[in-house]
Amino acid sequence: MQTACGAELRYVVVDDGSLDGTAEAITKEFPAVRILKGDGSLYWCGGMRMAWAEAAKDDPDYYLLLNDDTELFPEAFKELLQIAPSRDSMVIAVAAICDPITGKQNYGGHRRNGPVATSGKPEICETFNANCVLVPRAVYRKQGMLYCGFTHGMGDFDYGFQATKKGIAVIQTGAPVGTCKTNPKEGTWGDRSLPRLRRLQLLESPKGLPFKEWFVFIVRNNGWRSPYYIFSPIIRILLGR
Repeated sequence: MQTACGAELRYVVVDDGSLDGTAEAITKEFPAVRILKGDGSLYWCGGMRMAWAEAAKDDPDYYLLLNDDTELFPEAFKELLQIAPSRDSMVIAVAAICDPITGKQNYGGHRRNGPVATSGKPEICETFNANCVLVPRAVYRKQGMLYCGFTHGMGDFDYGFQATKKGIAVIQTGAPVGTCKTNPKEGTWGDRSLPRLRRLQLLESPKGLPFKEWFVFIVRNNGWRSPYYIFSPIIRILLGR
């Protein structure tokens, strides 16, 4: 498939043990899509690594990381390619994403002090949410794919921080180029209405911030600030925040 800006797209989809006929529906509607099967234990990082490894077999010019709940605007590829204009670009192009109902930006680039708001022009970031991210071949050859130590979360933030350390630019689009519903806090470790014990249990679950993985993430990306940040989620729960 070709986009309006002339890019040829090849799709790799990971079906991590779904039972709703997703893989069959995709195959019927889009027979050229490569579908990889998981057993339900991959979660986000595992699924993305599997898809990325498969895509790398073709040695493409770019890798587009795209969540299945993210819908792109028609100009998305044009905007991303303006930031990373060639496969040799040493820059990661991050799509700013907004909530489909409120229109407010909810995903995209981050700096250590918080999210990077769109300003009408591309903004330099330090890391990102990987709802939609364009990674040129040169970046992949220098950094590889998502780190193997993460199950679900943290892999995208880790990738961005590590890229910044290596001198790879991380740049967000000047305006949102797609939509995605904001993940709710209800029922997660961040839900302050839940008992502290339940929040601690959710914190340690694959979709939380499991201590061993969080420890690795903090040590890799925070240096001398590690001691405080390692225990910050637990402290936050104990304080009822």
